[in-house]
Amino acid sequence: MKNILFVESSPRKEKSITSDVCQKVIRNLQIGGDYIVDHVDLWDVELPPMNGDTLDAKYAIFSGQELTAQQQASWFALTEHIDRFAAADLVIIAAPTWIWGIPYVLKHYIDVVTQPQLTFNWTPEDGFTSLLKPRNAVLVTSSGGDYTLGSGNEDEDFVIKYLKLWLKTCMGCELKMINMTLSAAGEEELQKSYVQADEKIDEICNLMNSVEALI
Repeated sequence: MKNILFVESSPRKEKSITSDVCQKVIRNLQIGGDYIVDHVDLWDVELPPMNGDTLDAKYAIFSGQELTAQQQASWFALTEHIDRFAAADLVIIAAPTWIWGIPYVLKHYIDVVTQPQLTFNWTPEDGFTSLLKPRNAVLVTSSGGDYTLGSGNEDEDFVIKYLKLWLKTCMGCELKMINMTLSAAGEEELQKSYVQADEKIDEICNLMNSVEALI
């Protein structure tokens, strides 16, 4: 049995394009394999605030100092989400584009689970190195325009490049992409994106359910 971590950053639920595509990926995977799903709804879960107590706890741990009761509570809440990510064999993320960027709840989640000495290390010689076991990730994005490679609008993309860098560099993920572009350009363009997404879903699920996909 494999564990899927589904991180949902759209508040629109079944009305969301990215959430809809992610659910299709999960259903198709479950047809061909044995999966359980850990669903992190970022609009329902209470993420620990990245406030002074949390940051003080982090630096106290790294310097070998004793934590206060409040710092212990803040740090436990943070590491709980890191443990859920680390336990996943496959990570699936629904990430719509909001004003050229990602929803603020997703940025909050990234700030919570991306911690030096827990998920990654950095040195001047080697740069970033993930400390997590290798795993596959499926990133589903949506945007009203087209900011993908070759569109001519790549300089306006602050979603795909950012999430790709984070997942590969800090979280040790082998990434598969589904980009739902031109979602605001009318029903015809949207349906074209769905057709392309369905083809990509079949390709991804066939790969994930094969022996070769086990990393």
